[in-house]
Amino acid sequence: MKTAGWFAWSVTAVVVVGLVVPLVVVVASSFNPTNELLVPPRGFSLTWYGNIFQRSVFLTSFRFSLLLALGATACSLVMGLLCAVAVVRCRFPGRDLLGAVLMSPLIVPQVVLGMSLLIFLSTIGVVSSLAGLSLLHVILALPYTARVLIAALTRFPVSLEDAAVIHGAHRAKAFTLVTLPAIKPGLVTAALFAFVTSFDNFTSSQFLVWDRTTLPIEIYSYIRTENDPTVAAISTLLILATVAIVVVAERLVGLETVTG
Repeated sequence: MKTAGWFAWSVTAVVVVGLVVPLVVVVASSFNPTNELLVPPRGFSLTWYGNIFQRSVFLTSFRFSLLLALGATACSLVMGLLCAVAVVRCRFPGRDLLGAVLMSPLIVPQVVLGMSLLIFLSTIGVVSSLAGLSLLHVILALPYTARVLIAALTRFPVSLEDAAVIHGAHRAKAFTLVTLPAIKPGLVTAALFAFVTSFDNFTSSQFLVWDRTTLPIEIYSYIRTENDPTVAAISTLLILATVAIVVVAERLVGLETVTG
């Protein structure tokens, strides 16, 4: 047993180091005063952080990615909740098939998904549009919201909602006032997954962007021609934003319930 315990701790330590070291390298290199990606840095400078704000394309693409991710999160959250209710509480032919269809974007390569949607949108004459890109991001985020909310509703005792109905509340009101607050950790988790999936997507989005690009695509375009720590500075800011989101989630519902 001791050998198994030490082996488990060793594997865990290797995994943690493998996850943390790249982040440390990125953060450290972002402060390098020269235009080289060096670790440890040859000094300390905020030059590359200033370079982010001097290039309007980064700010424009960040705003676009943020709005796109928020919209995709909202749409996928509503659709995922409706699908979860149908899968968990309704009995109908094809229920298992519906669950499989909801999860299908997870097993289809994103290159195939982006190319297929590009061909479809070109066929119907809706290409290089916000509608097409938004549709793609909703499709990418929906499996995460649906899966998390299906699990949350499965664990929720429906008898509590039935009790509210027995005491005179309409089913919709009982669902809103009893069920939704009870599954709030699942809603927060689903929203986090959906937002990150949309905001960070590059592989599929590259097929559908036009003159307005997302931040990941703008970063890719930048590193094709430049080789300085500006991208490391952007990545550092995104890491800090991620930490802030986790802290907010912990304040809202408790970190152990969000990640559990």
